[in-house]
Amino acid sequence: MPDLRASLAVLALATALPLITTPAAVASTTHVIAELPGVAGLPGDPGYYPTGVNDLGQVVGSAQGDAPTRAVLWSPRGGATDLGPGLAGAINQGGQVLGLTSDGAPDTQKPWVWSAGQRQAISPPGAAWALAQVINDDGSVPMSYATSARGGQHATVWDGERHAELPVAGDHVSAYAINNAGVVATSYAYASFQEFAALRCTDGVCTKLAPGPGYGTYDPEAINEAGVIVANRGMVALRWDGEELTVLSESGRLAHGEQSLNERGDAVGWVLEGGMSRAVLWQAGGKQVDLGLPGNSVATAINERGDIVGHVSSPDYSSSRVFIWRDGQVTYLDSLGGAYSTPVAINNHGVVVGRSTTADGSWKGVRWIPVTATLSR
Repeated sequence: MPDLRASLAVLALATALPLITTPAAVASTTHVIAELPGVAGLPGDPGYYPTGVNDLGQVVGSAQGDAPTRAVLWSPRGGATDLGPGLAGAINQGGQVLGLTSDGAPDTQKPWVWSAGQRQAISPPGAAWALAQVINDDGSVPMSYATSARGGQHATVWDGERHAELPVAGDHVSAYAINNAGVVATSYAYASFQEFAALRCTDGVCTKLAPGPGYGTYDPEAINEAGVIVANRGMVALRWDGEELTVLSESGRLAHGEQSLNERGDAVGWVLEGGMSRAVLWQAGGKQVDLGLPGNSVATAINERGDIVGHVSSPDYSSSRVFIWRDGQVTYLDSLGGAYSTPVAINNHGVVVGRSTTADGSWKGVRWIPVTATLSR
């Protein structure tokens, strides 16, 4: 159920991080790259931006160009379905899609859920806007919202039928993470009082988590079924296991979205070292493992098998490549013939989705399908 806060603009910036000398790599699998097909009948020549993939191999994303943005669902066999106006940003294991529409003005987002051919608006009653980023496998959606464009923010959870308000409010509220038990990781900020907190909410009751170092708002990224929460606070990466707080890094960040953490409690992201970003794994106990990639590298997502996907960039940012790290071994994935590739998500079968350039520099939405192979150094 990867996440919507990775806006298309942010994705575009992420793709500008590039590559360098490739270390020797041994791979137990390799991947075949395939361009995601376009949607028949859409006006103009839109670009396609995948944002998530589930274990069925369904991919969600958007078509964006001169015409209004359209949400898109790609089947495992490659067919593309137009889901209507807006940005599709998350998909659960049952194939339910979460998206947002906007009238183009700030603070006008309206969330919706698409399921079995039907699309349902799920904004809270009276909301001027609502921001929803993730949907669990039961179809529950946490969201922040406000009743006026610039008013105080609140949090609620759509359970598939109705809204359940959370006792969270502030100048800024984040409600971006939920597990399949319905436990929500959220945060609030009252900037005027310099009051910031991260919370765990269970059955409508929210408990403050131990405060971490750094300054400003907490951004919860993920929560697993054991209730482990990871969050960023500026350039500080944090992890809570029950009441215990672990500071993963004070010079780095967790990957954005729910795939920053898996059920084993392993988390991924990057740290700054010598002026460059280095992709890292934080194991369940908090130990930091450098993935050993050259140059500027970022870990984007981890699946339940412990496969890590990310990208690595050249010193002059003139190229970038997608990598998969598994048990200390690195595999680099092909591009569409251009200099840049960047991943967005990986499912538990090793299917990766993202974007890649062709030889003429055009960006395309792609998926990399794993194929069994044996490679040598």
